[in-house]
Amino acid sequence: MTKKYKFLFVKFIAALFILNGCSNSTKFASENKDPFEKINRNVFQFNKYVDQKIISPISKTYVKKVPAKIRSGVSNHLQWMDTPNTIINSALQTDMENTILASAKFLLNGLTLGFYDLDKGETVIKKRDFGSTLARLNVSEGPFLMVPLIGPKTTRDLTGTILDRQNMATLSSNSIDDLSLAEVPINIIDKRSKMSKTLDNIYLSADPYVKVRSFYLQNRRNEIYSEKYIENKNNNLDAEFEKLLD
Repeated sequence: MTKKYKFLFVKFIAALFILNGCSNSTKFASENKDPFEKINRNVFQFNKYVDQKIISPISKTYVKKVPAKIRSGVSNHLQWMDTPNTIINSALQTDMENTILASAKFLLNGLTLGFYDLDKGETVIKKRDFGSTLARLNVSEGPFLMVPLIGPKTTRDLTGTILDRQNMATLSSNSIDDLSLAEVPINIIDKRSKMSKTLDNIYLSADPYVKVRSFYLQNRRNEIYSEKYIENKNNNLDAEFEKLLD
């Protein structure tokens, strides 16, 4: 085992023990039990301000000025860049079918740097990350958090996000890692553009914080625990919000 993979394994075990020690015995944190709600609401107001003043206007300009085919290519590329996380975590979850399919699709679409899906959507890939790996090992999701400039997370998923990022940095070259960092703002704009209408409407509701929290927890649990959940590049996030928030 190389030093890189030993390092990944040690981090995996350390994170697992730390979170197991800190979490309670229940699988889910009740939406009615938000121990950091006061802080979370303040962070939510900050994130909302940044979104409405900066991110939302940019995303709307992006949709208006950039052709749909180019936006689709950008989304494809961003998903392709994240595929190694799915490969690693599928293997950790002993989902060998998903590991093999994700690896094959990653290599195939690498011919276009992911901008064009040569597979044309024929291969169904289940998105996997470190948060879902910890969940599969019965680590509690922990308290709900609203993270500055990032948005809703649970403590388990925040830890998973950090470790996924470190794993990519460990496995990739400096040039690829720099490219990944440069694409963070593009990823934010891409995601915001897909949920623009409904998120704007949520801001007008009586308690947008509660609605965002509810959507995040329901969608994340569905993503992790439902075998029928498949991430599709054409998922209509506006429709997902509306379905869950009716």
